[in-house]
Amino acid sequence: MPVVIEQTFPLGRFHARRWNQPPFDPNCIEWPPSPWRLLRALVARWFQYERETGDDDTQRRDSVLAKLATTVPSFLLPVEASGGPELRQYQPTEVKFTKVKREPEMRRPLTTLVPDRTQQIPPDAVILWIWNAPTLSPEERNLLCNLLRRIHYFGRAESWTRMRLRADDEPLPRANITLEGQSTRDALPVLVNVSPNALIDRLLKPTGDKGLANRSVPVGTGWRYASVPTRADSTTARASRPRAHSAAPPRIQVVRYALDSTVLPLATETLPVAEAARRALMFHLVNVRGRDEYGNAWSRDEHKTGRLPVSLAGVFSGKDEAGDSLTGHGHAYYLPTDEDADGRLDHLTIFARDGFGPDERRALDRLRQLNTGRRGEERHPLRLLLLGIGTLDEYHPGPLQASQVWLSATPYVATRHAKTRGRDRIDMSSPVARAEFLITDLRDQIRAVLHDVTRNADDVKIDPVLDGGAFKVAGRWRPIQFKRFRRKPGDDGGRRLAGAFRMEFPSEIRGPVALGHSAHFGLGLFVCPRFL
Repeated sequence: MPVVIEQTFPLGRFHARRWNQPPFDPNCIEWPPSPWRLLRALVARWFQYERETGDDDTQRRDSVLAKLATTVPSFLLPVEASGGPELRQYQPTEVKFTKVKREPEMRRPLTTLVPDRTQQIPPDAVILWIWNAPTLSPEERNLLCNLLRRIHYFGRAESWTRMRLRADDEPLPRANITLEGQSTRDALPVLVNVSPNALIDRLLKPTGDKGLANRSVPVGTGWRYASVPTRADSTTARASRPRAHSAAPPRIQVVRYALDSTVLPLATETLPVAEAARRALMFHLVNVRGRDEYGNAWSRDEHKTGRLPVSLAGVFSGKDEAGDSLTGHGHAYYLPTDEDADGRLDHLTIFARDGFGPDERRALDRLRQLNTGRRGEERHPLRLLLLGIGTLDEYHPGPLQASQVWLSATPYVATRHAKTRGRDRIDMSSPVARAEFLITDLRDQIRAVLHDVTRNADDVKIDPVLDGGAFKVAGRWRPIQFKRFRRKPGDDGGRRLAGAFRMEFPSEIRGPVALGHSAHFGLGLFVCPRFL
């Protein structure tokens, strides 16, 4: 049976360059996508798949790769695809000693403004990869499906994509592009596999052979040529455009970034980093839409004054049109995490159970840097690198992984104040009384927030994590060391009781487990023990 892979680009662009071509040459956009790029992506996702599932059947893996590498696929491409508008961005060039006012002379990279282009693809259109020859066994098809659904970007990291293997009973499409061995006047070069064995050996068993660096193309590959159809009139284009199988594709719920800076923020800065992410996303969303919910233009100056329209995006702000807090916890969680246990934040996971719409996805795509207000941040900016996107069912990294035991990565902050008078007063001088109050409040939060994953909150075993009578977070911090006041008038998170706990559920549940006051900003976050 033929093998047909369906690919979409939710943001409407494919950002990649042909092999060994100038990165900013507008004539070197890779189109159609390279089979060599797909095979590399499958190999990369194999290692993720093996790590997550424990399936180390390399023989089945090699069989799938060999069948896809044996023949060259044909394509069904949307005829509306075209080169996108020119993007201009600063790129580092040479490094020289330079002097900045009131700073010592030091080596700094010089930058130059360069053009950059992408291939624009309608978000609702699909690309079909068609192999007519190979026949995959059910086990091989299942493996290929698992690898494809783990591919979240294709080309550069900002080229978000979704890929799936079409079922055997779906109609077999007719390709509109085939790859030929001879070049014609208007043909575009495409890098394909010509020697499957050499290709697989190079992908899976890289060597230190220095001679490989001087090759014009990778081992086992060669150039084929595609005559891309010209853009038809809009009526014909809409009629001939391949459509996605699902009329309503699943909404993106998880977006994951790596944090990068000369000096990364401490884990105690979790709240300021999360708030900075929220502010930046709301700002980018304003720029995407250009107007508030009432149709009035919104300017950058109004963003600088802090008067953002909170109802512009309920999923980002957590507010409705009246400015009241949303209920149900379906809006965004901003979860900075320290995942190498060095005491500094290195990842940011943004999760919304209700999912992100098209405008929100564009804003997430623009998120490149955070301004947290840290001292010296103008010299050491906090940059973000997109790692992946997906639904919670298919993409669950970091704090979204499954576990039965959960440990505090940030202090749990009580949702209510402890009473010091009256019948239910708490002896604030007693560590045991404070811990019991927090455990009761935490159990109430489990009932309210995690009711869909645990039947009875009383079955959850909760133990305080103490060191010498004081709470200990992540094995090194006390709750008082964390910043717990938000940048909003009247916030009193720093005056509430806070602690660290170990929770054990009757069975394994999937994260995120973020509870208590400011849970949507990284406080009260619990993670799997292996992260600490």
